[in-house]
Amino acid sequence: MDLSKTPQLIGMSSYDVVLIGVGNVGRVILRGLLEDRRVDRIYAVDYNIDTLRKYVEGLESEKIYPMKGDVRNVDETARIMGKGDYVINASWYEFNILAIKAMLKAGRDMIDLGGLYWMTRKELEWDGEVGKAGLTLLLGAGDDPGTSNVLARIGYDKMDVVDEIHIRWGSAGGEEDLFGFSVVTIMDEASMDAVAYIDGKLVNLPPLSGRELTYFPEPIGYRYTYYIIHSELATLPYTLDGVKTITYKDTWDENIFPIIKFLREAGLTRRERVNVLGSEVSPIHVLGALINPKEDPETYGALKVELRGVLDGLDTRLTYYLGPVKGIQEWGVGVTAVTTGYGALAGLECLVHGEVPKGVTPPEKVEDPMRWVRYLSSRGIYVTEVVERMGRLE
Repeated sequence: MDLSKTPQLIGMSSYDVVLIGVGNVGRVILRGLLEDRRVDRIYAVDYNIDTLRKYVEGLESEKIYPMKGDVRNVDETARIMGKGDYVINASWYEFNILAIKAMLKAGRDMIDLGGLYWMTRKELEWDGEVGKAGLTLLLGAGDDPGTSNVLARIGYDKMDVVDEIHIRWGSAGGEEDLFGFSVVTIMDEASMDAVAYIDGKLVNLPPLSGRELTYFPEPIGYRYTYYIIHSELATLPYTLDGVKTITYKDTWDENIFPIIKFLREAGLTRRERVNVLGSEVSPIHVLGALINPKEDPETYGALKVELRGVLDGLDTRLTYYLGPVKGIQEWGVGVTAVTTGYGALAGLECLVHGEVPKGVTPPEKVEDPMRWVRYLSSRGIYVTEVVERMGRLE
């Protein structure tokens, strides 16, 4: 069953958007906003203003207003947020709490892209304050987390009983790039304990453990996936009642494992500041400043969300595949940026239509999860559903 029918976007009054952070993902979001006739102004905000201005000049659009900003300055960020009707925070995830403080000062609804589990848990603690202010933070609205949560919710609503949910991301093709996105985030995923929900309990697992041969649609095919820390586990066990097991695994190029081992053993993944020639620096952030992420636009990626349970009295496996999707060569962005950026825009679509509850809300709680899927299909990112009946229960 193909879930991807192009929607007729509802005519609405125009609105302005503040985009915080214009890196690889932010550039996809920016271009997507440019294509939306309902968006009047885009306030594109980044610390590297010279790079931002040069990029914006190449887009030749009067809708974009480039601005220098630093999300660590809460008051200034709040002032900038106040220029728009909605805010998309595409800055680094460790700044998410500062962005929440700024949105509260500005009185604006906001979307962010995720918090690598531990930051997501911290953000959820702001639910009461954000809700009391009559505001909405759509939390972790990207691809995974984001679309992965939404597909889990769609399958959950369709089945009579859901016992297990298994989320997988796979990629293949193109040149092997060691760091397709922020090296800091990659090192976090490779160094922090993974979290899984097994038999009704959250458990910690060694990072990059649980090697599993996983099928993805061609041209990706079978790939090994591994446990890593991920934000879906911060919300799904609490929002989808009755599910006993929820896991997340991702493909990794095993050629990078010795590099990760060396960086960890050399102390270069540490956050604690060390003295270097009289200056206090954080080793992991030095790596982040020196290594620019690069993902080959020719790489294919696919999201897989598999639910196991009961449907119409039969033991059933229900699987959703997003993609495969490829990067966009003319934009110079890889598949991770594409699916994450358009996931954020799908979240914005739900927010603009008033379908996201007040407070700090994960994607699986949007009122019409199919709107998210329809938006993605309007951008050429399709979701397919596969139903497998395993036999009648006794």
